[in-house]
Amino acid sequence: MTGRASTYRAAHDRENAMTPALPQFHAAVAEEPRMDAPAMDRLAQSVHLPIAAVRGALSTFEDAVSDPRAVRVCAGLSCALAGGADIARTIGAEHPCRPVYCLGYCDRSPVAMTARDHVIPRLDAASTALCGAGAEPPHPEPPSIRCTARHAVITARLGRTTAPVDPAPDYAGLRAALARPPAAVRHAVSAAGLRGRGGAAFPTGRKWDLAAAAPGPLRFIVANGDEGDPGSFIDRELMERDAHAILEGMAIAAHAVGAARGIVFIRSEYPVAARVMTGAIDSAVRAGRLGTDCLGPQRSFTVEVVRGMGSYVCGEETALLAAIEGRRGEVSPRPPYPVEAGLFGRPTVVDNVETLANVPWILVHGAAAFAALGTAESRGTKALCFNHGFARPGIVEVEFGVTLRDAIETLAGGGRDGTELEAVLLGGPMGSLVTPDLWDAPICFAAMSRLGINLGHGGMVAIPKGTDRAMILRHLVTFMRDESCGRCVPCRLGSRRAHELVHGGLAGASLAELGHIMALMKDASLCAFGRETPGPIRTILEMSAAQSLPEASA
Repeated sequence: MTGRASTYRAAHDRENAMTPALPQFHAAVAEEPRMDAPAMDRLAQSVHLPIAAVRGALSTFEDAVSDPRAVRVCAGLSCALAGGADIARTIGAEHPCRPVYCLGYCDRSPVAMTARDHVIPRLDAASTALCGAGAEPPHPEPPSIRCTARHAVITARLGRTTAPVDPAPDYAGLRAALARPPAAVRHAVSAAGLRGRGGAAFPTGRKWDLAAAAPGPLRFIVANGDEGDPGSFIDRELMERDAHAILEGMAIAAHAVGAARGIVFIRSEYPVAARVMTGAIDSAVRAGRLGTDCLGPQRSFTVEVVRGMGSYVCGEETALLAAIEGRRGEVSPRPPYPVEAGLFGRPTVVDNVETLANVPWILVHGAAAFAALGTAESRGTKALCFNHGFARPGIVEVEFGVTLRDAIETLAGGGRDGTELEAVLLGGPMGSLVTPDLWDAPICFAAMSRLGINLGHGGMVAIPKGTDRAMILRHLVTFMRDESCGRCVPCRLGSRRAHELVHGGLAGASLAELGHIMALMKDASLCAFGRETPGPIRTILEMSAAQSLPEASA
């Protein structure tokens, strides 16, 4: 929290100075969606923050400024390729609707979510009637889930139904961790070679070491469930189908770094995940896996769920922490890093939920067993998500080292209905648009980085041969403009200007200007969003160099 806001809140409500404000934002907006001046004043008083700070924070969250009756229609690339824009127009003629990135059902595109949080996958002309009918369709069944690795690390317990919430399992990984001193647990995670699965691939054990070494009596563990990369849905599946693996990983991390509080941050587009995680926390507390003395005498670890309010950039750790505190959901300069001064200024470990789901397996089976999977540069396994454009969509857990070609052509079966693919979007709009000449690259953080490929979250969207490249280009720059948090000038202004250029039609001078803007954003943006989103855009331009450029569009 910024020094001024932190001081203000502590002075006005010392007891609740480190209570997440976002749940109160949710409650206030649900009660009074329009949030007029008196409602804003009441909210500011309830969270003990300046009214200007609260007004500024709410302005960054789509859920706070949009019509609560609106049907959310997925606008991610997977759904766009499946005719999502046409579906949105059909729904919009009858009901309020708005685009979102994304709903996490890319294997069943196109998708919408009703105002009552009910998901409608594989939308067509017939099912659009469900969007405003007050119907309560059943929650979609799990996707196809397979494992080709020698050992299933994160998919072993996936594929089950979401309700009722099962009783807490044994938490054998936590028991194994508690039998060791914290430093030994951190060493095991480091020796296993576990890296973050959210895209940055930072060594998890190193992060835990830094948090443990940071001064201060209070530390936080935050599970980042704000998966928003269109094409990826493993985090949603883990939260809905194996919530206890995430909670157990958090408890092990808490023991390893000396944390007493945990938060699972879940994007607002995943309402079922939020309900399941909340139920899993309750069952874990009843079983003694979480809560009072769960890590030993006088060593408690409490966990709560905090839902986002509609902001892609809150998947970035500093924006995520700011949102929890009730600040604008935008990126902060680093240093200090969250492991030094994170949530409420305290040392904070922020780990992606897939990363945390690996941790119990490491403690049960040993660091050597995990390190034996994969490659020397990327240990373990990775969940790959294949969208509806493949012959075999779903989730496949592979060992690092499998080539992209094997994944695309063998595991996913190539293009749907035998369609030839000219590229795949790997890792979402911040990832890489990978053409077939690079498909022999191994799925490996280091090897891919050397080739200029960003694995990201591991989601893949199939781009069939003959796809309108101008449409993809317009889609990418629109996403970049819509989801930039606006904190830094290169991204804030660059994304807007790029959108103007592409939608105005590209010619010699405008094409050169677009290339310059993309290079500037990559070099000078504050966070990975501004640095990485230009990558796929530049690839599309290179692929289209010999073809006609996009014409002006409305």
